Amino acid sequence: MSTVLERAIGVDVGGTRTKIGLVGRDGSLGIPYSLPTPAGPRQLCAMIARETASLREQAELEAAVPLGIAVPGILDESREVVELAVNLHWTQLPLGAMLREVIDTPLALGHDVRAGGMAEAAWGAGRLIPQSTPDCSLPPLADLIFVPIGTGIAAAVVHGGAALGDRFTGEIGQVRVEEPYTGQTMRLEEVASASAIGRRYAELIDSPHDPLVLTDGGRPAARAVVDRAREGEPTAEKVLFSALDTLGQALATIISSVGPLPIVIGGGLAEGGSIVLETLRSSIAARLGVVPTPPVLPSSLGMWAGCQGAGLLGMTRALHERSVA
Repeated sequence: MSTVLERAIGVDVGGTRTKIGLVGRDGSLGIPYSLPTPAGPRQLCAMIARETASLREQAELEAAVPLGIAVPGILDESREVVELAVNLHWTQLPLGAMLREVIDTPLALGHDVRAGGMAEAAWGAGRLIPQSTPDCSLPPLADLIFVPIGTGIAAAVVHGGAALGDRFTGEIGQVRVEEPYTGQTMRLEEVASASAIGRRYAELIDSPHDPLVLTDGGRPAARAVVDRAREGEPTAEKVLFSALDTLGQALATIISSVGPLPIVIGGGLAEGGSIVLETLRSSIAARLGVVPTPPVLPSSLGMWAGCQGAGLLGMTRALHERSVA
């Protein structure tokens, strides 16, 4: 791989903050920082243009060093159109065209969860799993299922050196499941996301404003629920185990379709240790029958997986364009 393809700029656009960094072919992350995500798409494009130009100057990058940008929502990657991004209030947004109006460098636009899954497969938990890739010029990728758990829940399947699926793939948080307390039908992320775990616990305890349960933003923290469940607190155990059992149902369905690929859990719950990972694995195992139960591993890259994955998108797109030129 030529020098300019040994690294790329990665940009991970989030609902509240946008992460930026210089990503090496070995997965290294240089000059990482984040900024508040602007309210409007035009302002976002202007910020990305300004910040990436500054990063290029700071790192003395050649103009041909590619840029990868990862965004949430339903993304038609072939047209570079974000069809729907609820948290950003985007509908049918031609983001790729808007970015190219203000950025004159090699550019790739991709989905944040699929990008994060590829980064984990290349440089994170995937290093613990046999890796392969159809192109030796790119980092090898392990086959795995990446499941980040935060405000919502999504999934990415990485197999054969690529993230599988189209723009609707991975939206498991929208799947309707049976709510464990009342039997009502709800979306999975209303039961098993990190925000749902914290919210449901706060609704059940006598002191919903308990400072030990709240984050700095005033929202119930799932990590506090995990800690209390580990100590044997009954309400915390009820909320956490019900959430993980419900998530296990959804993941068992995915595994029965794609095979027993290792599952990598992202987000704050990945730091919960065995009470989270082993409980989730047991829930999956109880539903698979003759299908082997895969390992359930914590993310290694944490909150920067999307940024590193965006850099990998940039490298991949640039290499493809050179091969067909």
